Amino acid sequence: MTVYENMLLLEERVKKAAAYMMRLRAENDALKRDIKLITAHNEELQAYVDNYKEDEERISKSIETSLESLNEVGLDNLDLSIDDLEAAEQFSSIGGDAMDAMDISGLEVDVDF
Repeated sequence: MTVYENMLLLEERVKKAAAYMMRLRAENDALKRDIKLITAHNEELQAYVDNYKEDEERISKSIETSLESLNEVGLDNLDLSIDDLEAAEQFSSIGGDAMDAMDISGLEVDVDF
């Protein structure tokens, strides 16, 4: 092989190496964009998880407070029969009109302050 042929071969290899490097740079840029999208998505999901945990804590505290309020009222000492419970259930059920509330419009009450 002559010097000229070696130079042409070297020139061809340099062109291939340059094209390969350009392709790798394009792939690298695409991967960087993908990483940015994935990072943004992960941050969005993390915010959702944080909000869910906060909501869960609020609900848990609300339930706990409600249960404490019920304990303070002392509903444990009530002596209710099955008939009383069924009547309460019928009264409170949606659309249930098996039992009407008592009319207390004419009732007078003494309140001492």
